Amino acid sequence: MKGKWTRRLAGLLAAALLMPTPAALAADSSTGDSPDPKTATVTIVNGNTSHVQFDPSDKVELTDTESASFTLETEAGYRLDRITITIEPNTTSTVSDADSSTSLVLDRETLSGDDTKNGISAQVEQWPAYSNICKLTVSAGTLSGDVDVSISAFAPGTTHKAEIDKPEDGTVGGGNEYGNGEKATLSVTPHQGYRLKSLQMTYKVNGITETNTVSSSCDWKGLKIDWSDIDQTTVSGPLYGDLKVTPSIEKIPVTCKVRIYVDDGLELDRPGSESTTVNEGESLSVRVSTQEGYLIDQMLVQVGKTYATWTPGQSYFMVNYDRISVRESDDSVSFVLPEITDDVTIEFVSTYDENNIPIKLEEGSHINIDSDVGDTVARGEDAAFTISTTSDRYAVKTITVRIGEKKASADPDDETIRVGNRNYEIQDNGNGEYTLYIDNIREPVTVEATSNSSGTVSRPSLTINSSSNMKITKSVSGSRIDAGDSVRFYFTPNKNYQVDEITVKIGDSSRTVGADKTSIRVGGESYRMSRNADGVVTLYLDDIRANVTVSGRAYYSKDSVKPTGTVKLNTASRSAFLDGYADGTFRPEAKMTRAEAVVMLYRLSDVSNASGAGDIFIDVPGNLWCADEINAFANAGIIDVTSYFHPNQYITRAEFVEMLYRLMGSPSYSRGTLRFRDVTGTANETAIYYAVSRGWVDGYADGTFRPFNYIARSEVAALMTRLLNRTSGGSGGAYKDVSRTHWAYRYIQLASSYV
Repeated sequence: MKGKWTRRLAGLLAAALLMPTPAALAADSSTGDSPDPKTATVTIVNGNTSHVQFDPSDKVELTDTESASFTLETEAGYRLDRITITIEPNTTSTVSDADSSTSLVLDRETLSGDDTKNGISAQVEQWPAYSNICKLTVSAGTLSGDVDVSISAFAPGTTHKAEIDKPEDGTVGGGNEYGNGEKATLSVTPHQGYRLKSLQMTYKVNGITETNTVSSSCDWKGLKIDWSDIDQTTVSGPLYGDLKVTPSIEKIPVTCKVRIYVDDGLELDRPGSESTTVNEGESLSVRVSTQEGYLIDQMLVQVGKTYATWTPGQSYFMVNYDRISVRESDDSVSFVLPEITDDVTIEFVSTYDENNIPIKLEEGSHINIDSDVGDTVARGEDAAFTISTTSDRYAVKTITVRIGEKKASADPDDETIRVGNRNYEIQDNGNGEYTLYIDNIREPVTVEATSNSSGTVSRPSLTINSSSNMKITKSVSGSRIDAGDSVRFYFTPNKNYQVDEITVKIGDSSRTVGADKTSIRVGGESYRMSRNADGVVTLYLDDIRANVTVSGRAYYSKDSVKPTGTVKLNTASRSAFLDGYADGTFRPEAKMTRAEAVVMLYRLSDVSNASGAGDIFIDVPGNLWCADEINAFANAGIIDVTSYFHPNQYITRAEFVEMLYRLMGSPSYSRGTLRFRDVTGTANETAIYYAVSRGWVDGYADGTFRPFNYIARSEVAALMTRLLNRTSGGSGGAYKDVSRTHWAYRYIQLASSYV
């Protein structure tokens, strides 16, 4: 025992003698270098058979808290299975177990690993599924010493199956085993008379199965689908799993064209268009009504190469051994064509109702026309028409008479007017009144007249008197307009002011009314007014033939303004405004009627105090399906009030644009250099140039706008989606007659869906 303690004491003394003194330590710390930083050296170890390329592939050195990122790209035909990161302390390390190493193995189940002992971690951003690219990050935390980090990857050869089921009514191509990432191509082609309805896609990658049903060209999971309904459709792209494609093919329905022609005096109620398409085997309901003064004389029917005739009084007609019942009333004829299997042409021939030949009066501005007969006369009767003006300031300028298809105009002082090969007397009653005599009436008669004014100036002036606390502007840029033109005046109050009243002088007549009124009467004529929620009062002066002066007065008020009855387009609307038909078609080239256009725009509008009541138009009775909307538009000044509205007539491009312009408040603007040779001088000139300047609608390459062409449903869809600024969203409907290559395909989608 004594010897043991003696040896220990000797050792302690020896250690004490060798230990540096505090002074020596201080000297050493003040003059010696700081220790070298610890380093992790990262090296790519990639064998000849790894089939994985690293970027960067050079050696990378990391110190504390530094990271290095690597991109691993696997060769086609191989799939990345695992990544091994080996951490080995450097032989010069002071770590006690310096001869030990650690391995981190990353795969699809384990995306990260951490060696806390050496301060090294590794993480994969996402294990490759639908690609051959992998992102790896190696990070150094607080290093315990110098370490060597080596990275290697293992990617075995991998194959996948690509197969496509063969349908009964089509052929397929492709299908085989492909190496991972190699391009596969599958195809399907329907037989003649059939079309591809959909593709069911099943894709199993990394043990996860994805499914999708496609019915158009698209990209999915790195695969490209090039779609065709009746030709070859292909599915192609690099394969990273087992792919199965199941086509669905259907027979293309055979369609039959139905054309229905009606004479003047007849209206086609059903179907909604003179030209329509039905699927083979479907039925079609037909209804034609007569206008007052006309009768249906006969009907000619052609189905394929078979002909049939129907005349009033028959209860049926025969086509291909089918007995088709006809329902006849006083003013209409209707029937149903069953199981149509061929193209159909139907022609309705009209004749005059000899007991009710129609008489029409079309009064021009400042004109009164009275007749000594009603709306109809019996064949051979005579009629007298008294024509005068509404004011002594005006005189009858021309008288126009239409009898049947023949038309002529004359100066009232000519004493006669010749229509066809007959002369009709014009009698001067004095005081600017005339009587026109039409005898032995055998065809429909229409009498029109126009006026002029002795006080009319060729270029009426437009004067705006200065008004305090408001700004008055007009819809035209110049200080004069041509006689008969229209102009809008806008009375815009300053902030915290309201328009109190406006004063209008036309010629020698003047009138002042409150700003809340809906009309002002000057010189025996009424002119419309409106006030919006911002307090702006709009005065609508039409057919101006004398000098105009306007002024106004405003008062201080912070109260909210109560607008007059208005109809204003809601440009923020996201609702659908055009629907397809029950047979799955959209009928893009079908024309839109005047009633359909009004109802569609009414549903897209904000309506404020605009009444839909009143029998405003002779041909729009209160029980008509569109009466409320048409009357509201008339009361709000969106459409002009005349004797007839003609709801079933097709609407022209100019008429449709004019309604939109008024729904937008008839704003003033400068048309710049816009010119169409068939627009300048027309009644809708301002509205057309405004719509074109806003990009809603375009002209044609030949420099025309074609204002009197009827507008098609596809054109309405394009114009309205541009106006409503609809550029995204909406799936729309899949219409049989609107292919993806149709010029208006996207517009029709946005128009027929909520977006």
